[in-house]
Amino acid sequence: MYSYNQPKKIHFMPVENSEYRGGNAFIGSGRAHATFDAHGSLPGVVNSSSKVFASITEIKIVDGQVVPWLGAANMWTLNVVPFDNGDIYIRSYIQWSEDLDFQISIVVF
Repeated sequence: MYSYNQPKKIHFMPVENSEYRGGNAFIGSGRAHATFDAHGSLPGVVNSSSKVFASITEIKIVDGQVVPWLGAANMWTLNVVPFDNGDIYIRSYIQWSEDLDFQISIVVF
């Protein structure tokens, strides 16, 4: 069983043409269900004063490409917490009985 003390490590990657009115976009992915914490790090980009906005979506592979997918599961982003060392913790919830593939998208201002 998953413990809140052990967040899922996700690696955020820049999104091409990510600059949007001074913000930068990143994505990270993983597998989970129920309530879980995801942890990523963007040193030099994020600090505790950063405004970080996150969303979560289910993903699947179509023709060898990872694409967003509107499946049967509901998904929520609950909390987003940036830290001075560049770490970001994102608490999310996936309403499903087994792990699903997800993508978390963030924009940092």
